[in-house]
Amino acid sequence: MRAPLAYPLIHLVLCAVLYLATPSGDDVRAAMRAGLLACMTTPAQGNVIPPGCLYACDNGKFGKGWPGAEAWFAWLKATLDRYGPDRCLWAVAPDVPMDATATLTESLPWLQQIRSLGIPAAFAAQDGSEHGLIPWDLIDVLFLAGSTEWKTSPAAHRPALEARERGLDATWAASTLAGCCASRRPSAAPAPTAPTSPSAPTPTSPASSPG
Repeated sequence: MRAPLAYPLIHLVLCAVLYLATPSGDDVRAAMRAGLLACMTTPAQGNVIPPGCLYACDNGKFGKGWPGAEAWFAWLKATLDRYGPDRCLWAVAPDVPMDATATLTESLPWLQQIRSLGIPAAFAAQDGSEHGLIPWDLIDVLFLAGSTEWKTSPAAHRPALEARERGLDATWAASTLAGCCASRRPSAAPAPTAPTSPSAPTPTSPASSPG
């Protein structure tokens, strides 16, 4: 008898998946223009998003790209003005990597402000967020960040399933800040319909890092 599939793959097999990456290299940018990939952008990235490409806005909290809350929000508004809110899949509210309690405190003031821009608000879940530390009524996308061990574990799978049951999108931070995997679900707030790649990777296929 064939062994059952691991839990993250089971979840993704049941969902359409879109991979987001940085727009580096001609092949990647061509795939974005063709709708096979979407673009992940951050305040410190500086790359131009390819014309017509779907994109998402990370906050730069993991790493050295965080410019401060006010500068981040100004960058987010400028990005939407330049590329259009209709192409934006979501924006990640400010978080505190690896700290679920501090992330909830950091994110709460910004979730509704992100929604007020006409785009879905994403919450960056961390190790331990599954213990009642996800503001479900205020978010449109669950962004599974945290450590590699946590976001590929049953502990992270539980909130991912709850997001699915609530009709939200769930996104796995994967590889480096260069990309993530997004399972597409009808969102609580209006969001564009994303094309999907037939060969999109599972969350465990890249070498994951904290997000």
